[in-house]
Amino acid sequence: MRGVLVMCTAAFMLASASASQGQERMFTVVARGSLNTTGRLFPNPNSVDPVARAQSFSFSDFYGVGAELQYHFSGSNVFLGLSSEYIRNNGGRNIVATAQRVVPVEDDYRVIPVELTGYFRIPVTDGAFSILMGGGAGVYFGDRHYTIAGVEAPTTASSTGYGIHVLGGCGYRVNEWFSISAEVKFRDAQFQTTNAFQVPNVKYGDVSVSLPQRPFESSIHTDGMVIQIGLGVNF
Repeated sequence: MRGVLVMCTAAFMLASASASQGQERMFTVVARGSLNTTGRLFPNPNSVDPVARAQSFSFSDFYGVGAELQYHFSGSNVFLGLSSEYIRNNGGRNIVATAQRVVPVEDDYRVIPVELTGYFRIPVTDGAFSILMGGGAGVYFGDRHYTIAGVEAPTTASSTGYGIHVLGGCGYRVNEWFSISAEVKFRDAQFQTTNAFQVPNVKYGDVSVSLPQRPFESSIHTDGMVIQIGLGVNF
C-alpha cells in the first residue's frame, strides 16, 4: 500500500509539473458512450433465508450514454469532472411457466449515475497523447421494469445508492478544440426499488394469470468493468 501511495504521489507531481504551457482551455464537455460488462438483480434482498437472499439474475454487456463537464485547473494537469449517464439493461428472465402455458416476462432496469471524478493527466511525448488516472464518488438513481404478460408492476419506491469508483485510460488531443479519450472504470452502483402490480390478474390467451398483490423489493447492482469512449470539446 505504501508503494502504491508513493507511485500515485510521484505521478501526481509529474502531471502537475509537466502541464502544457500553451493556451489553456479551462472547460471540456465530453459526450460519452459506455459498455457495462456486468449487472445483477437480487429479487429477495431482505429475505431471512440466506439462500433466497443470495439468489440473483445476471445481466451482461449492456450500453449507456452520458456527458461530463470537466474543469481544468490552470497551470496543472489536474481536473475535475461532473458526469451523468443513462444506462438501460435489457434481458434477464424472459418466460414464466404456468400449469397451462408459458407466459412472457420482461425484467430489466435502468440506472442513472451522477458522479464527481478527480483526474490527473500524465503527458506522453509532445503532450498530445496522455495517460489518465482518476477516482471519485457518485449517487445512483434507478428503477426496475417488470411485466408479466404485458402488465407492468410499476416502481412505487426507489432508494438512492452511493458508491465510489476508480478509472484509468488514455486521451489524445486532436487540436486546440477537440480531444478523444478511452477509459476503463470500476464501480459498484447499487440501489433498491419496490414494485407492485395494480391489478390482481391478467388474461393471456385463454389462461387467467394471477399476479402478486404484495409489493416486492429488489436490489440492483451495476458492477464490474465499464468501458468508455468519449469525444471532448474544449472551450
